[in-house]
Amino acid sequence: MGQKKNTTSPYYQGDLIFILAMFFLISVIAVYAAEPSFSPKGYPAKQLFFYLLGISVIVGFLYFDLEQLEKLSIYIYLFGILSLLVLKVSPESIAPIKNGAKSWFQFGTITLQPSEFMKIGLIMMLASVISKASPKGSRSMQEDVRLLLKIAGVSAVPVGLILMQDAGTAGICMFFVAVMVFLSGVNWKLIFIVAGSGITLVLLVLFLVINFPEFSKDTLHIQQYQINRVMTWVDSSQQDANDTYQTEKAVTAIGSGEIFGTGINNLKVYVPEGQTDFIYAVIGESFGFIGCTFVVIMFFLLIYRLVVLIDKIHPYNKFASFFCVGYTALIVIHTFQNIGMNVGLMPVTGVPLLFISYGGSSVLSALIGYAIVYNASCQLTKYKGYMFK
Repeated sequence: MGQKKNTTSPYYQGDLIFILAMFFLISVIAVYAAEPSFSPKGYPAKQLFFYLLGISVIVGFLYFDLEQLEKLSIYIYLFGILSLLVLKVSPESIAPIKNGAKSWFQFGTITLQPSEFMKIGLIMMLASVISKASPKGSRSMQEDVRLLLKIAGVSAVPVGLILMQDAGTAGICMFFVAVMVFLSGVNWKLIFIVAGSGITLVLLVLFLVINFPEFSKDTLHIQQYQINRVMTWVDSSQQDANDTYQTEKAVTAIGSGEIFGTGINNLKVYVPEGQTDFIYAVIGESFGFIGCTFVVIMFFLLIYRLVVLIDKIHPYNKFASFFCVGYTALIVIHTFQNIGMNVGLMPVTGVPLLFISYGGSSVLSALIGYAIVYNASCQLTKYKGYMFK
């Protein structure tokens, strides 16, 4: 008897569909717990709409192959820079100033944060640049230097523009750029020099913020709220109750959930920005330790799936592999920072929990990245199918 032929479509990636479905359910339920409302204008309904729009993007991206997506990188990257520049010069009527910086376009009830989409555009562009370089091991030191200069040139403008808005988001960009450089095969001596310089710069800025806050504000143009966040993180006793209020409420909410939580309709602790930056605290109170653990497990599953994809698709398409490297780094730093912020281990930076926090820009940008990952997984299935026909 002949072997039964596998007729499963390459477009069916069961594990990625399961992970996305779980994040969708967690997000909508958690946002509802933060603001119980069935109104079409309420947060839960809007989050549902953002997810449906993002899923349609995933489906739409399946009509492109990876080579076409790589060619689109430059246009998405340039559009992201243009949107950041337009935001910088836009009047306050459409780009209101919040905490001393312009970060959003606002059109009525619709807000758009260009920096969220710029992160995906930057990862795409860096993946394209690195994938075009000579293979690891065959490059000379001069070629590695040229590659580093290209990466620096691509990263400098968007990261600089984002830094003017939000140091936390700029820090996230620097992190995934560093990870992509590290895995690009650049000579370890150059990496050591660059990493050492970067760490020294960060430590210097932290030293100035902690010890000379007025100098940091006047000369480095660091906003007062950013200085307060760092000071609260270093020593909460130096700040007044307003500066530690969010973190204290988040920790209290998580603790009150105990093992199984209080349920979504029985929340006792009010957490500011519970539907966005502090969604993990809402999950902790609603579903307890079990709910928090389940969220962490889902992120581990996604990260593991991405790491496997990075390794397996690299021989077939280096652009997809390096995009997944940057996207994985983005998810790791967002998850670490947001959960750390919610449990009081990291400073409050306004970094959302990807896939779960409420927000159109955050959800859509994360799902655009997920669309490229899903496309890459489908293409890998096709590549393997061609090999074993």
